[in-house]
Amino acid sequence: MNITVRQLEVFACAARAMSFTQAAGLLGISQPALSESIRRMEGELGFRLFDRTTRRLSLTPEGRALAGLAEEVSRDMRAGLQDIAARGIRRPRVTVALLPSIAAALLPLAADTLRRDFPDAELNVCDVLHERAVALVEDGIADIAVTMRPSGDLLAYEPLGTDRVHLLMRRGHALAGRGPLPWSALAGHPFVALARTTSVRKQVDAGLAAADVAVTPRFEVEQIPSAVALVAAGLGVTALPELTFAMFPRAGLVTRPLEAPVVARAFGLITRAGRPLSPSARALAEGLRLAFAQHRPLIGGGRAGNQQA
Repeated sequence: MNITVRQLEVFACAARAMSFTQAAGLLGISQPALSESIRRMEGELGFRLFDRTTRRLSLTPEGRALAGLAEEVSRDMRAGLQDIAARGIRRPRVTVALLPSIAAALLPLAADTLRRDFPDAELNVCDVLHERAVALVEDGIADIAVTMRPSGDLLAYEPLGTDRVHLLMRRGHALAGRGPLPWSALAGHPFVALARTTSVRKQVDAGLAAADVAVTPRFEVEQIPSAVALVAAGLGVTALPELTFAMFPRAGLVTRPLEAPVVARAFGLITRAGRPLSPSARALAEGLRLAFAQHRPLIGGGRAGNQQA
């Protein structure tokens, strides 16, 4: 059975007016269109809704039973649509897609900027990997995304900043100290790697390859907190982009920037090309720019617990 809300609305109006002509006028449709809608309903239901004569129109017993339900459904639908429209006016909604590390490190300041400009705004955060963040903007689900530069011409990209890779180890480790550390220093130390599908692993592999260093991971994990837990237990070292440090407690850990070569991710603000942002989405975008501008990278090295990330 396929009865639409619009058909129920037409039937409810006809049942109230007891005149197809009057009901059609109230609904702003033609009388033949109203009659056809009722006829289709009767065909779907398998029974007549009205008894029609040349002089009068009356509901059948089945029509009287359905009239109350049709009236209730129509009323609830109108009220629901009016409420949605009212909430849309009072409470703007913004959807942002961004990497989990950016969400942890920079979203709070950006969200606070949105809150100051639009106190009642609803913020929907999709903390997802790069490919998913790009797809959410392409599909029109997310207003903006913050991730690496995408391919193709459908999206606009505004550079925001970079995120340098550091070595993370437990305090007291042989590599603990201050100042940059060459990738070649990793040779011979147990290494904790992220899965090959992650952007972090691709960065780390690129740094090792450029330094001509062969490192076979002792451990391979899917999530950054799992890698950090192994490092904190003294089971190895790992290499992570700086913004990921906001995702875990850093007491007892030490970081040193890696160099020769310096490896960094470049991030940007992604939107649909040619599609203007709503005022609330523009406010969040400005907050993200501000958060990147105020972010201070780690200088030198030392205890991760004492450094800004």
